[in-house]
Amino acid sequence: MSEVNVKYRSVLAKLTGMAEEKMEARDVDGVLKEIKTRHGREAEKIARAMLITLNEESILLQKRFKTVLSAGDTISFFPLGAGG
Repeated sequence: MSEVNVKYRSVLAKLTGMAEEKMEARDVDGVLKEIKTRHGREAEKIARAMLITLNEESILLQKRFKTVLSAGDTISFFPLGAGG
């Protein structure tokens, strides 16, 4: 397992009450499970429906929820349709 930075935006930030936190996980699915443990099923459900990036690259371009994490990685959750 690796310690990663997790950043929340929009409704997920409001639901968790924080903009970011650190977690230990092996892959993106592990982060989602830890979100459920810490913040509840609704937070996990919302997180799974968001655009998820690993170090600013969509996990859809990698192995999706099975994308393996390394220490110091940053996982970010964005609402779909967010502009930049």
